[in-house]
Amino acid sequence: MTSRRYLQYLGLFFFLSGCAQTTYSPYEKSGQEIPAFSRNVQFKIGDGFFRDPPNCITVLPVQGSIDGHLKRIVESAVARHLSGKVKRIIGPNERQILERRLAFDLEHPGDRRRFTQEERCRHFAQPEIKNADRTYVLVWTQKYLNLSLSIHGDDEKKLIWRASHQASRGDGGFPLSPLSLGAALFSAGRAHNDQDTFPSMVDDSFRRMLTKFPDTRQY
Repeated sequence: MTSRRYLQYLGLFFFLSGCAQTTYSPYEKSGQEIPAFSRNVQFKIGDGFFRDPPNCITVLPVQGSIDGHLKRIVESAVARHLSGKVKRIIGPNERQILERRLAFDLEHPGDRRRFTQEERCRHFAQPEIKNADRTYVLVWTQKYLNLSLSIHGDDEKKLIWRASHQASRGDGGFPLSPLSLGAALFSAGRAHNDQDTFPSMVDDSFRRMLTKFPDTRQY
């Protein structure tokens, strides 16, 4: 295969990836059953969800990643999107204030149990950054983000809902002429340095995941 034909196939691959539709599948579904080039969201609603639907959820500190700025973006996005599904959300700022006032560490089950009694908020949202990475090869840049979210009681084993989603965004081109080379270099460089890409991907990811979260404000 010539290099020109190879670049054309690569261009087609990324074009199809960019046109992908969001699909939803249970965790039990195998990878072979998921449509190719789809933005897939895996989710599960636990048996206990409708027996005890959450009317208040506290957003816990995000797990994974050492990037403090990205963690704050993730926690805020979770709180914002859950607020359209649940009557009361204790977001990161309010949680930190309550932790200091009550001298609790909500990463410990015992403190979470006492917290639920103090604040009458029985459920917790645990976001996790499984992967956040980027690739840059001058004429093409690609950013990857793999997130998950679980909702549970004071004990992590009391899981009532969870979802995960892997997103990616790319820009640039596959130059076949000097003119297209300049355009590809410019587009890839601009996208690589764009500081708003990861926050936008975080927002899109949780919006897609929480599409499958039942609206409990009616209960």
